[in-house]
Amino acid sequence: MSGATEQTAGGNSIRGSISSRWIPDKGDAGKLYGSVAFWLTDNFSLGLDYRPLADKVGITGTWRAFSEDPGSWKPALIFGTMVDDFRISGREIESRAFFGTLSKALPPIDALNLTLSPYVGAAYIDKSQELRPVGGITLRHQLFSLMVQYSGTDTHLSLSRKITGDLGASFILWGMEMPGIALRWRF
Repeated sequence: MSGATEQTAGGNSIRGSISSRWIPDKGDAGKLYGSVAFWLTDNFSLGLDYRPLADKVGITGTWRAFSEDPGSWKPALIFGTMVDDFRISGREIESRAFFGTLSKALPPIDALNLTLSPYVGAAYIDKSQELRPVGGITLRHQLFSLMVQYSGTDTHLSLSRKITGDLGASFILWGMEMPGIALRWRF
């Protein structure tokens, strides 16, 4: 998540999003996933995720303590919680995690029409009772973006394409070995 306020194609602030993910090689809790989140203020969102094959509902939350400053090197500071899948001791475990990250969109590389946005932080994974490092980088082009992230236990890759200003589709390589697809609609 970027620390900058997201904008729709018309310039209005994003107030919510609906996303879904399908990764056929994962277990029931991670194979099919859907979520909805609403920004209640410019800096605070709440949401629900649903895993229909496991019939589980979870709460998500994000608080942007401060936004990045596009005119300086000041990053965004973001805290949150969510339930996700982590590989711990060779097993896939569904666990609540609490995280904090610093993120910053770097100055664009105009010749390539490319913006790099790295983030770094830590996540406390409840079931393993460990504080783990997290981090990643997004390379954003006009219609495409590539994100490489380390979740604290695994590295994931996501190649996304904007379909419209508010709708996007992604190819996912979960744990660098399980392919899947995702859709996201922002409103």
